[in-house]
Amino acid sequence: MSIASLDAPIRFNLIEAAAAWLNRVPLGLRALALAGLLIATGYQVSLVLQTPGQLIRGELEAAAAETAALPWNRSPAQVRAAVARHFEGRDVNIDATKFPALVAVTLRGVDRTTCQEAQSLARRIEGSVVVALEGAQPCAEANAMRWRIMP
Repeated sequence: MSIASLDAPIRFNLIEAAAAWLNRVPLGLRALALAGLLIATGYQVSLVLQTPGQLIRGELEAAAAETAALPWNRSPAQVRAAVARHFEGRDVNIDATKFPALVAVTLRGVDRTTCQEAQSLARRIEGSVVVALEGAQPCAEANAMRWRIMP
């Protein structure tokens, strides 16, 4: 007969095991991991607290940076795909037929308050690439807003 019995319950507490493992990790490494976790959490909270107009501006800035980085010999379909990934979850139309001189981005179904905020925040974004809102008309309940991205 052996000392270990197959009928004996195995005692394992997940919390105690995690605490024991954590105590073996050096203090400096634990502090570094905590700092990284706090930075990542703060970034996610800042993204959640952005208004829709701020999100549109950020998406336009990212799309502008993308068009600046694209080689000039890209096909319109490749440019459309590269720019569209910055507007996931939105009803967007991208006209890249005049690339590299111009890429037009049209956001459809923008509500009135988002339209007003986007007009004030993203009417014109200047940098190495200029992003300009075309024909700012009064905002209605559902709007189609068109920006020109000019690398």
